[in-house]
Amino acid sequence: MTDKVKVLQVVESCAAGVGRHVRGLCEDLAAQGHQVTVAYAPYRADAAFENFIMIHRNEIDFVPLKLRREISPESDLASLVQLLRLMWHKGPFDVVHGHSSKGGAIARLAGRLSGLPTVYTPHGLNMASPRVARAKLAANALVERILGYGATSKIISVSEGEREFIHKLKLIPKQRVCLITNGVDVRDLDYFSKHRVARGTIDQKPLTFGSVMRFSPPKTPGHLVEAFDRLCAAMPHLPMRLSIAGDGELFAGVRRQVRESGLNEKVSLLGWRTDIKKLMLGFDVFVLSSLSEGGSYTVLDAMAAGLPVVSTKVFGVEETIAQVPGNVLVPAGDPDALASGMRRMANLAVGRSPHRAFEQIGQANYDYVRSHFTQSDTTRRTLEVYRELKSTEKKVHSYLAFARSWETSTKHHSSTP
Repeated sequence: MTDKVKVLQVVESCAAGVGRHVRGLCEDLAAQGHQVTVAYAPYRADAAFENFIMIHRNEIDFVPLKLRREISPESDLASLVQLLRLMWHKGPFDVVHGHSSKGGAIARLAGRLSGLPTVYTPHGLNMASPRVARAKLAANALVERILGYGATSKIISVSEGEREFIHKLKLIPKQRVCLITNGVDVRDLDYFSKHRVARGTIDQKPLTFGSVMRFSPPKTPGHLVEAFDRLCAAMPHLPMRLSIAGDGELFAGVRRQVRESGLNEKVSLLGWRTDIKKLMLGFDVFVLSSLSEGGSYTVLDAMAAGLPVVSTKVFGVEETIAQVPGNVLVPAGDPDALASGMRRMANLAVGRSPHRAFEQIGQANYDYVRSHFTQSDTTRRTLEVYRELKSTEKKVHSYLAFARSWETSTKHHSSTP
């Protein structure tokens, strides 16, 4: 009897944090000898995911899936049929694991129809955003509840806040929710440890606030620019810069906002970048302006890079920056509050030993991530869920086989004269 698992990963949103989670998990599983198939939507794959496919195509089976982001009964039904055929031809699988809302829904339906145990990782429920209308919240919660009770063996929450939110909305029985946080690859931790340098004083360079994000409504990049504008107005004599890496549908609007605010000389919109680790080392303070998160990878990266962090209070921050004194938490969706939080951090730069204050917070952040948030631990705990479901499924099958055998035997004896 082998303890290896054969798992089907289903993902529609292959970019940013979801893509990174799937990449890290699948790389680790394949390296340990488990059989991994990834059904993915090519049109949502970013450069990092495409590179992941190219590098691991000999160890991992990649299958393009005609899965669209928008809700479409015709398209969604076609994707479900395609996934069922995949499971028939490439199975049998021990477990199917769906990621994010669309991938999670299709995976769970296919798993339910195939009799397979199903795992779902939301990576941030859009219902958690304070801007979601009540009617939409109710509709989404109803769909999640139907799938949760009828087609989900386990939900993996990547943060305690998300888990509590799932319990609050009663999306699935409590015993079927488990907490497994995101993690940072030890190679990245080693990189930051090796390349991190002492930060200069404010007399040597401007205080640099930095962020990495998708330019999308849940990330509110406009709030960050607005907060920085107010910070500059409140502390006009302190040299400061804001650098934001990323791209998305709001990029053009934010660029216009920067220009109209007269911040061209102080704000750098860097666009899509692949050298995020190197960029992080050039920041003095990391800022997260999101309305909602599942469990932010960028915050973990910033902490691993030895940066102090200013963040809105979203899912995941209680387990991360709130555990280290010196980081700053502010309410989400409030540019004034974000500006105030950034000002608290900026005040350290005009103190007697600004570089020492930042280094102390940054070192504590690094130590905390290294002790509590590693990719290897994320993979190990996820694998435990797979094995538990695989074992349970075998017990169920054994029981059914015994029941059928007993029923057949009983009928045979009852018909014997």
